[in-house]
Amino acid sequence: MRHDIWAWAKWVAVWWLWMPLLAALIWVVKHAVFGGFGQQDQSYRLLLERTFFPHGGLVDAAPLFWFWLAVGLCGTAGAVAFGMDEPGLEFNGPWARITVAVLLLAMAGSLVRAGTGVWDDDKDAGRFYAAATVLDVPSGGAATPRSVLAVTEHTRPGDGDRCDLVGTADVPACVKNAPMPDFDFEARTASYAAATKALTDSAGLASGVHLMGHSLHYLPGAKDAQGGVWTAVLDGSGEQPMEGVAVWDGRSNSVVSCAFRGEHAFGRAFGGTGAVSLRNLLAERFPDLVYSEQDIWGYCDGPDPRTAEPVVVISVARQTAFEQRTVVAPAGVLVLRGSKNGKPDLTYRPKVAPGELPGAVYPASVVRSQIHEVQWLGGRGAKDDRGFGFSHTSASTNATNPGEFLLRSKADGHLYYVTPLVPRESSSQLVVAFAVLQADRVGDGLNDLHVYVRADDAPPVNLDVLASRMVSYMAQQTSITISTGQGGALQELIPFGRDMWRGFVDFNGQTQDYIDLSGDATVTPNLVSLTGPITPPGGQPQQPQPQPTGQPATTCGSAPDQLTTSQLATCVADLSKALQGRVHD
Repeated sequence: MRHDIWAWAKWVAVWWLWMPLLAALIWVVKHAVFGGFGQQDQSYRLLLERTFFPHGGLVDAAPLFWFWLAVGLCGTAGAVAFGMDEPGLEFNGPWARITVAVLLLAMAGSLVRAGTGVWDDDKDAGRFYAAATVLDVPSGGAATPRSVLAVTEHTRPGDGDRCDLVGTADVPACVKNAPMPDFDFEARTASYAAATKALTDSAGLASGVHLMGHSLHYLPGAKDAQGGVWTAVLDGSGEQPMEGVAVWDGRSNSVVSCAFRGEHAFGRAFGGTGAVSLRNLLAERFPDLVYSEQDIWGYCDGPDPRTAEPVVVISVARQTAFEQRTVVAPAGVLVLRGSKNGKPDLTYRPKVAPGELPGAVYPASVVRSQIHEVQWLGGRGAKDDRGFGFSHTSASTNATNPGEFLLRSKADGHLYYVTPLVPRESSSQLVVAFAVLQADRVGDGLNDLHVYVRADDAPPVNLDVLASRMVSYMAQQTSITISTGQGGALQELIPFGRDMWRGFVDFNGQTQDYIDLSGDATVTPNLVSLTGPITPPGGQPQQPQPQPTGQPATTCGSAPDQLTTSQLATCVADLSKALQGRVHD
């Protein structure tokens, strides 16, 4: 009988322990066989926390743990029931039945806990990010904008300070009756696509060095400076270390760089392998910090980039426990500099105040998560049944760079992420809101995401219509026909000022001109050439053609072949404006 009980106990132990033992074996292989590869240990530990123990223990364990527990309890109850029918085990009597009942009740409780965890998993993420979200609705004028009715229809009075109204759904919603302030953002002088080509084609002097594409960042200039610069990290690969940081002013054809050499040598690279791997070093030194590719950027610390010290900044985040899951929250920055012996000088700064670094210190990847979770502000019903929420525009001009534009406000000098938004789950491409978040400060948890909602009676803004008007105006002034969208000549429309937009005209991958246009068509367009006078290819500036004396001016009702190029372009612009109004209606 003792032998039978021992065999039964071994099978029960195997039933419970095979998964933990397998997890331990995988860790041993990753830690011992791949020792020194910090990413292996870090990624595996974060995976276990994310899928089983967000809080590091049994308290508020993840749903997958409760499923595993339910399966273990079910197998144990079956084993006890099996033992009740085996004469050699002698699992008879009331205690055996009570044990089976307790195991089954515990299994049911585990399944309930797992089910509620799965049901609330996505909502918990919405709750976490929604606590730092403010819906700014314009006061006065027409009725509440239709894009936020799903939230404002079910609210109660707030504190009158941060929130005038508070949502009554089980996800916190804060509504402020205020229009979007006049930030008067500084406009850029080149597009993202042009910066990519300029820096890719002209940077890097050694083999094995390549431009780290996701590190391409626009750094607005100082408050009183004339424009900003585009920068990118010149990363190494294999055993080739990082070379430096490339800089382009967005106006000239020259790209300069500051190099990791001499007193600022740097023997690692993000794309390096073995002892050259910077990613492994960061994972070993800072196992709790994670980052996205788009949160890496660099700058040259000095007046002359050719002699300045290169600095790489990583806006980092931390996987944080929240309810029965984990979320990603901002955790400061890592500042990477070189040294005389080539060992990277790594400094972790959990808090950064405005002006301490020239670029964004708040992770753009976290901003995108915050924008995505706005859909939860009205609860599950508003999200699922009414499609509440906002999305990035899918306009062809902004296909490669739809949002999180880093801009400096002329009003207060701070850096902000600015993203035009359209209705979620809608074919409409009308910009109904702007997401704005301060980017030059980090360290106190989530920064507030302000979603400034546009009134229904505000002048309609559609990026495709804006692009059409810009193309028409360009043709009117120059007789040059340009295309739009990804790969076209006109691409990337950026908001700045009060209802003002700038579109960039790129030829052969270089920004040649830009056009400033107001969304309501009340401001005279501004067409600026970065390389000289606006002229047709091989010709002279387009001049309006005078009408013959005594004949009435040709109108848009005339045949197109009777109109001059300037008149035809004007008519196209008028038709575009009329179409824009009908789209709004």
